[in-house]
Amino acid sequence: MTGITQRLPFPFSGRTSAQSKTFVLKDVAYDFAIGGMPWLSASSDQNPMARELAPIRKQQFDNAREAGEQSLVDWWLRSQPTFIGGEGLLYQDPDQVGAANLQNRHTIRYGHSVGLNPWVDGQLSMLRSTTQRIADGSANTHFVQGYNDGADRYWSAVNANLKSDDGTTATAVTWGGSAVIRSLTTDGTHYLVADNVGIWQGTGSGAGAKIYNTGTTNVVIDWTKGRLMAGIDNKLYELVTAGPALAPGDLRFTHLNPSWVWTSISDGPNAIYAAGFAGSKSSIYKFVLNSSGVVPTLSNGGTITCELPNGEFVNNLVTYLGSFVGISTNRGFRVGQIDTNGDIAYGPLLITGPTYSCGAYDRFFFVGATNNIDGNSGLWRIDLGMPIADNSSAGQISGARFAYATDLQAHATGNTTGVTNFGNSDRMVFAVVGQGAYLESATVLEPTGYFETARIRFNTQEPKIFKFLSVKTPASFFGTLGCSIEDTGGGTTSVVSVTEGSAVQIENVLLSVPPSASEWVKLRLDFGRSVNDTTKGMVVNGWQFKVIPGSVRQRIFTVPVYCFDIERDKNGQNVGYENRSLARLEQFEQIAQKGDSVTFQDLQQNKSYLVIIDEFQFVQKAEPGPNTAGYGGILTMKLRTIADVITF
Repeated sequence: MTGITQRLPFPFSGRTSAQSKTFVLKDVAYDFAIGGMPWLSASSDQNPMARELAPIRKQQFDNAREAGEQSLVDWWLRSQPTFIGGEGLLYQDPDQVGAANLQNRHTIRYGHSVGLNPWVDGQLSMLRSTTQRIADGSANTHFVQGYNDGADRYWSAVNANLKSDDGTTATAVTWGGSAVIRSLTTDGTHYLVADNVGIWQGTGSGAGAKIYNTGTTNVVIDWTKGRLMAGIDNKLYELVTAGPALAPGDLRFTHLNPSWVWTSISDGPNAIYAAGFAGSKSSIYKFVLNSSGVVPTLSNGGTITCELPNGEFVNNLVTYLGSFVGISTNRGFRVGQIDTNGDIAYGPLLITGPTYSCGAYDRFFFVGATNNIDGNSGLWRIDLGMPIADNSSAGQISGARFAYATDLQAHATGNTTGVTNFGNSDRMVFAVVGQGAYLESATVLEPTGYFETARIRFNTQEPKIFKFLSVKTPASFFGTLGCSIEDTGGGTTSVVSVTEGSAVQIENVLLSVPPSASEWVKLRLDFGRSVNDTTKGMVVNGWQFKVIPGSVRQRIFTVPVYCFDIERDKNGQNVGYENRSLARLEQFEQIAQKGDSVTFQDLQQNKSYLVIIDEFQFVQKAEPGPNTAGYGGILTMKLRTIADVITF
């Protein structure tokens, strides 16, 4: 195909060189110069010169599916009415995919919190405190396992000690062995304890008896799918034959690497999963159940359902609700999902740093936190009902990211190696190596807690002036609340606080910090429980900033100048020649058409500015007056300042 082409008469972009030329006064008393071209002022009653601020708000309409803060006039607003998206946000900016996926929006997530519960929609409240129930100063793994025999209890196993605790009294259990306990599980009624000698079974706080031999310290057990599974060295057993000797018929799998160590066993809808490692390699194996008979049987041999990145190995594996898998590793914690074939696809690290344990209740995973709650240990909580990102394609499971936040605290350091429910209650128990077992209180709150937003910057790096702060609290509140502002320099300044019994509400509090316009700020809220009732504490329902742009406002100069062949300055000096005005006008038009910045000089005031020529108009209204001669008219320039230039 043949076409006709023609050279463009003008380039798309006029930026060939910056119009930074300046003019120096010599003989003629010119008033202005732009791009090095001098001009005489034509200012008069009919052609006034003007200086004004450039508008900063553009006319726009809100085409989002929901009306938002961008629909409001005057103030830039940023607010947060709920916190159910959890922590981990860096910038409190609108997400570009937020319109399609509300769970990605800045309005439900925040920066960081400690000692607070964000999981009730529209409410940020204080978490319950914990009590150290069973102290232990050794370096051995501490296991906990909840149970209920008519009352809520849990077993604590550390060193060679097994205890049953009801939250009031801890009772020593004669479990039958005397070596260091290596694993602990339950079938719902009995405790099952493993050491390097054997596996022992007992009820409640009663004595136990050995039911199987082990013969190694590399042992992990779990009651899953109605059967006792045991990983012993590199072998995996389904213990169904009467013990105590390990029967050859109970062996289900032998890993080809004799150095392989099984670390955790759990179950899924139609399979049993076992995780382990050797050197820098770690994998999760799937063992399928055959349901063709009256009682499902476990197949011999397993297949790898997923592998961990090199150097990352599984410490603990917990399946929950038939579809979720909590994977605690030496590098952090991942959430996996089980597909219809029983295979596991896991997501990215939600929590970084070593994790050794995980429990589950309601819609949450509770993950052992090791020295990463302000340097101390405790629990993280992950909301499986709140995915914050999902990159899955049709028919595929990607392993979504879920909302998370810090939870219960030990206020002590050490590896958190055990997490369980306190019997059938909603209270959690966790164990910290070198410290002991901690039980969540039924009613007493933490003394303090704090909340930090992400960086609030309105999706732009331009400076802003943060003028007013409002924090929504119940009309009648308990405890205390302090509000502080953190600026880009890392400084934190207290701005307002309220105390129980006060009728003061934090509404449109005038801010004096940061002292100058800032790219972003963070809001910090410090919570305190009631001094009169330890079961009650501060509650926050939302916050809001009112902000105005902090950039130096641009100015608009409207400058009328003469453009005639012959002109006369204020001293009576004539300048020009015949046909001069048209040539000067065309030269000016070329400068304006390029669209680049130019230097505008007020020659009489010795001031210069870097400007953009927004508009211009040349008008010839009548014959030249006594101050001019020949062809010409009035050229009116509208200039928008970019920056002031040093005086010349």
